[in-house]
Amino acid sequence: MGTRLDKEILTKAGENMLHILICDDDRTFADFLSQQITLLPEFDRRCMKITTLDDPHTIDKSVIETSDLIFLDIDMGDINGLSLARKMRSISKSFILIFVTNYGEYAAEGYEVNAFRFLPKLQLKVKLPDYFSKALAACQSKNRTINVFCEGESTSVFLDQLVYAETDGRAAILHISDTPPKTLKVRMPLRSMEDKLCDEGFLRIHNSYLVNMNYLSSLQTSGATLTTGETLPLSLHNYRAIKSKYLEWKGRT
Repeated sequence: MGTRLDKEILTKAGENMLHILICDDDRTFADFLSQQITLLPEFDRRCMKITTLDDPHTIDKSVIETSDLIFLDIDMGDINGLSLARKMRSISKSFILIFVTNYGEYAAEGYEVNAFRFLPKLQLKVKLPDYFSKALAACQSKNRTINVFCEGESTSVFLDQLVYAETDGRAAILHISDTPPKTLKVRMPLRSMEDKLCDEGFLRIHNSYLVNMNYLSSLQTSGATLTTGETLPLSLHNYRAIKSKYLEWKGRT
């Protein structure tokens, strides 16, 4: 059954609207992709808006900041989609990014810009329904928060931006994906945070670390590698159980 977004969750800049951007230098394909999206059962014109651009040079800061879901072609003549995505991520970390491509060799580079999926053009009709449904669920999850105490005040942290938490005695240090990245020291033991976030895509990989699995690129006995480039220690004693939980989560996303 498809994902139907709650309109109250789709609030952005005062509007109850999910903004979808399609950028492809082939206008015919961009229009075709837009049409295919509108035919999906999850698409709702009352709370979703599609914008198509065939000139990547016209993508400015305001377009990026107001887009929730972006379909971006990788090969656009003189502009490389991966390079463009890096610039876009320097402006906003919050949008869901789906690369549209005729090639498959860019998957590794996609980790750099937190690509959600790679949509092959030749398999568009087959792959799009599942990818779109899961992208909508991810858009909804961006609005999940956890309330913590920081410097004596209650603060809400978006789970989508929480890369990992590490223990600091009876407190925890939160590593937040932002521009630039930042940390928060909060009054909450890591165990309590784990109890709150275990069903939200977070995994305890070590006594000292709780990780958002959306930021995991690989798990090895040598450590957990994050999409941010960091490597965190992994509990060797619980390695199999940790790996199993990660693979189970990955299979559901």
